[in-house]
Amino acid sequence: MTPSKKWILLRGLARGVGHWGSFVDKMKAHFPQDQFELIDLPGNGARYKEKSPTRISDYVKDLRSHSEFVKSGEPFHILSVSLGAMITVEWMREFPHEVQKAFLVCTSSSGYSPFYHRFQPANVLKSTCLLWAQDEVQWEKTILEMITNSRERRDAELLSLVTYTKGHPVKMENILRQMIAASKYRFPHEAPGEVRLIGSHGDRLVSPDCTLQIAKGWGLKPAMHPWAGHDIPIDDPQWLLEHLL
Repeated sequence: MTPSKKWILLRGLARGVGHWGSFVDKMKAHFPQDQFELIDLPGNGARYKEKSPTRISDYVKDLRSHSEFVKSGEPFHILSVSLGAMITVEWMREFPHEVQKAFLVCTSSSGYSPFYHRFQPANVLKSTCLLWAQDEVQWEKTILEMITNSRERRDAELLSLVTYTKGHPVKMENILRQMIAASKYRFPHEAPGEVRLIGSHGDRLVSPDCTLQIAKGWGLKPAMHPWAGHDIPIDDPQWLLEHLL
């Protein structure tokens, strides 16, 4: 029997644990023997009233204080997306004994990619629409149209995501603070531990080249989805689960 593993799941910019959608239940069913911690970044999800840090290292400090796995001294895996993956890299750099393996989904670094690849220009106008979103439905539809490519999967998850967003409204100030933290952080020249890089050729928010350039710099072979958007857990959860084995 395969030994059980412990997993910490981290979302990215302006997204809370509820924005995993149905993926978490699918992952728990896929790995029934494993244990899971879903932790919100400060400023996101259930912690939307808190102020987001502007340094990636401060997120690491904060999240470690909220992790029962850390408190128990037990090593774990991390599955993280975008900004969450940047935090994971710094976590591994500062505390390499804690993270057994990290799965980094659709992330980027200023040391490997220009700013216009890390946030593709076509999304600038779309993202400004969030400033005038009349309700949570318009907010979620705007975001999902930028980060997903499957209309079927988008429609299937929309209601639950809208309901979650209504109860956990992220502040624009915190989105900007998180963007500042992401823009300043630079990945190390070498992988900070055992890492699996995962990206998608269909990512329209962050250029797929960002994952490819990190992989090249670290001497790793990335797993690249052929068509999914930035949010692979929403677009194709089964494919992602298969790459966590």
